[in-house]
Amino acid sequence: MQSRLISSLLLLFLALASSVTAQGPLPSSQLDPAQFDPQKDPDIDLFIGHWKHSMPRIMHRSLVVRDILTRCSGDPMRPARKGAVLTETIAVSRAILAPGNTASNAPLKGEQHVFYVDSGSGVITSGGKTHELRRGIGFIITPGLEFTMTCTGEEPLAFYMLTEPTPAGFSPNRELRIRDTFAGPVGINVHWANIDRSIISQREGMAVYGGLTEVTLDAMTMAQPHSHNQGTEEIWIAVEGDIRLQFGKQFRDLPVGSAYRIPWDGITAHANVNLTGKPVRLIHMMKAVKGETSPWGQLNPKQFNPETDPSIDLFMGDWRQSMPRLLHGGLVVRDMLTRNGGDPLHPNRKGAVLTGILSVSRATLYARASTAPSTLTGEQQVFYVDSGTGVIRAGKQTVELRPGIGILVPAGLEFVMTNTGDKTLDMYLIAEPLAPGFTPRKDLGVTDEYAQGLSLSVHWSNMDRGLFGKGEGGLSTIRGIGPVMIDAMTMAQPHSHGANVEEIWFALDGDISLLFGKQLRNLPVGTAYRIPPDGMTAHANINASDRPVKLMCIIRLADGK
Repeated sequence: MQSRLISSLLLLFLALASSVTAQGPLPSSQLDPAQFDPQKDPDIDLFIGHWKHSMPRIMHRSLVVRDILTRCSGDPMRPARKGAVLTETIAVSRAILAPGNTASNAPLKGEQHVFYVDSGSGVITSGGKTHELRRGIGFIITPGLEFTMTCTGEEPLAFYMLTEPTPAGFSPNRELRIRDTFAGPVGINVHWANIDRSIISQREGMAVYGGLTEVTLDAMTMAQPHSHNQGTEEIWIAVEGDIRLQFGKQFRDLPVGSAYRIPWDGITAHANVNLTGKPVRLIHMMKAVKGETSPWGQLNPKQFNPETDPSIDLFMGDWRQSMPRLLHGGLVVRDMLTRNGGDPLHPNRKGAVLTGILSVSRATLYARASTAPSTLTGEQQVFYVDSGTGVIRAGKQTVELRPGIGILVPAGLEFVMTNTGDKTLDMYLIAEPLAPGFTPRKDLGVTDEYAQGLSLSVHWSNMDRGLFGKGEGGLSTIRGIGPVMIDAMTMAQPHSHGANVEEIWFALDGDISLLFGKQLRNLPVGTAYRIPPDGMTAHANINASDRPVKLMCIIRLADGK
């Protein structure tokens, strides 16, 4: 039976994935559910470059240029070297003009240089006019344009630079066009949280890309994960802040000064992520083509609308925010999630979201205390020991309680629980009703989490250990319960569920973040959530830390399977 328990969650995740695949996903409801396959999935690190990893070259007499991304010389989906990914333009680079140095026009043929001032101060003179250079200034150096550019400050004048071709029939500007990013309007585009300011566009003379845009992500927000089809070239440059990146099925840091291009297979999604308490800043540039992505290619692209999107905070609960109640004559219980009394998509209070499961709670037995002899009627309870030591006795069984032990207490069996230590015995408690005609087991169900191996599920990075399942596992209405590990710097596949699935997660250990709908949340230990059953609100547990994290997963199917 242990071998069947080990794989219970894995089999359930596979069944859920197969069910969704067979029915066809709702548009924009989830990303590619297949487990990462290095033979099929792009090597995303080849699509990321950093200027510190390239050798310097000199342009315009005094500019020191270090490339971030360069031209692709072969298969665009399998770059021959790291950062050699560009098909529509020539280079994306970092350029520096040292204090007191002056750059001037050098012959350009078949290309032009688009600049964005990132830091420092200086001036540029062209056509008898002198303009101030500081952060936020954008301009284009075209073939034949005469100019001088001087760094006037004590710090280097630093730029991000796009080198783009000038195609046949294109007429470059004959005079310098200067644009101040901060003088333009601010907007939020369709990708949930991108706050945009245009730097420079085709109106100012760009030849290939639609424009350069400065994009800010506010604290604790992320962009909509989405992919692109062949012909679209989209580039992002990290400019300021601690930025994370969901890229394909993997999670990466995106250090300032690095850039990436999205593979154009229509399925490799990307999303810039800000898990910090202050804004971060990037530069975006793109040549777009029309077309539809794979049905797995993106999440819901619509901007967040509080009138139509679920209020995700109502679907979350922390035991610290509930009042204690007594159970079994000694357990102090604090609820995380409770029964829904009305509309499952519009809970009438925070955490009241359960439709089949009775409750998900934190239970504490104080030092040296015992419960009263108790017998369950009409329900079963599953305990998972989080900390402390104790025993539970039922019939002829005496089971040691320690971290990692799961206990299924069936209906009709008298039991007593005792804390044998000098510290609290802390447990998580899941209560389920009995299905009509169900025959409870006659003894305690006991599973040691640490006596089982890990299974890697279909959701990219979930490493599962099953505690209890239906059938021989002893559960009546819940399909499976088990802890899930997520390794350092990984995240699960964002996906949603419909009315047939009641899926619960709660945080057991570590620094866990959560993509929930179109928003980011921290998921403190002792906090639980249920996925709104609308078939569109995606969720993904994220581990942006350097050590593994652990959660508990509970899944119930409304059809009883």
